[in-house]
Amino acid sequence: MPIRAFILPLLVGPLLVALLLAGAGSCKAAGRPGEEGREAEARELLEKAEEGAKRGQYRKAWNTFKLLSKEYADTPAGQRAASRAGESGFLCASDLLRHGPSRNRVDVVVMGEGFTLDQQDDFDTLSKVVLRNFPRSEVFEEYFAYHNFIRANLHSAESGVDGHNRTYDTALDARLSGGIQGQVAVSRQRVHAMLAELPEHDQLAIAFVKNGNLGTGGGGVASVGGRSPKTMIHEWGHAFASLMDEYSSNTGHRGQVENGPNVARTEDPDQVPWKHWLERRVSGVGIYQGAAGRPQGAWKPTNNCIMDVGVDFCPICREAIVLEIYRLVDPIEGCRPAPHDASSDPITIDMTRSVRELEPVEFQVEILTPASHGLLVCWWVLPEEQAPPFSELDLDRSSKDRRVRGPLRPIEERPRQRSHRTGQRSVSFEVDPRDFDPGRYLVVCRVTDTARPRGAKVPWVLSDPAGVLQAERSWRLHLQQ
Repeated sequence: MPIRAFILPLLVGPLLVALLLAGAGSCKAAGRPGEEGREAEARELLEKAEEGAKRGQYRKAWNTFKLLSKEYADTPAGQRAASRAGESGFLCASDLLRHGPSRNRVDVVVMGEGFTLDQQDDFDTLSKVVLRNFPRSEVFEEYFAYHNFIRANLHSAESGVDGHNRTYDTALDARLSGGIQGQVAVSRQRVHAMLAELPEHDQLAIAFVKNGNLGTGGGGVASVGGRSPKTMIHEWGHAFASLMDEYSSNTGHRGQVENGPNVARTEDPDQVPWKHWLERRVSGVGIYQGAAGRPQGAWKPTNNCIMDVGVDFCPICREAIVLEIYRLVDPIEGCRPAPHDASSDPITIDMTRSVRELEPVEFQVEILTPASHGLLVCWWVLPEEQAPPFSELDLDRSSKDRRVRGPLRPIEERPRQRSHRTGQRSVSFEVDPRDFDPGRYLVVCRVTDTARPRGAKVPWVLSDPAGVLQAERSWRLHLQQ
């Protein structure tokens, strides 16, 4: 045998080991890019699955979530997928109807309870009834454009409602409420866990329970069994505006009667929550015994409300709903230029220039538009020392609750421009520097909803203690000499 036959393995062996070691070192050095590539791959698969779910490919999306949770368990995308890969849970969310940005709308999230993966198409069809049912109520028809409707697809391992010594594996843990056949409730904790999957929400949801005929509501969540428009609107009244039952049929012991917007524990006209409606002597509004599931010991303002046996909300409940809408929604959608606060640099105009060179300054606001009536838009140009403080602009914008601002301070001066706008979203106002002496001014725009739709004999809101029906934007103007 040639000598090279013995020498070659002796040379190749150490060389191969060296190459393998070098390769291992190279792989170790490149470990982090590898992890980043793995995460990017998982993220891409997750995004495709989520988009597929939004297009109705529910089982395919769920299978991908399952795969990601196993094969990419060490990545953030895999961990996110794992939360959706259970036997019951969240699949996706998509817009049913969007009227504007979530930051300035009432976001109503529609969920399905007890719908399996193969029944998601049924829920998709059912979810659309919300868009038909809401405008059946006069108040929601008038302020329909103030709402967004978002569908959240949840899948349940089983279809059923806990009760009668049986339990089911469902997304929202639906159960019979109070032992009454068909009256269903869902777990608010589960609802909020599903809402947390959305980028923005108002902690408000309507949950359609596949099995059951009646519903419950409160604390931002309406549980609805069946497809009755009246049931949905009634339960939404509980959930959204904290309205109370006005029916008088005995529904068992409920504890002590508590005052609510539409229920009183006294018949004293000076003590009922709707006292201001009595003072206006509005037709049909009074003090009627029988409410809150009791024939006696509780009183209501009318005998014809959907919180009882009526077909729509009474004036007192309608007022509470309008105020709640404006708690979350600012009637001013935007403005140009950007509004000022106390620390902003003013808009400065050199008054020493030729008169011909002085151009008017335009201010503009974008306002929301109820269905049948216009908002009142008023403009002032006030000497800075006479102007109200920048109360609205100094708010903590992390909260949507507009009540924290409190009512705006009255302005005694007559506005320079005053108009009602119906269906017109953009309203402009020009300030001509030639009309003013040099000095510092505040340009103020206030938009007010008079809450008086077409045909209304009295405004829908008679008392607005927090001033939520009014909004303001201000700009500082320095006419410099």
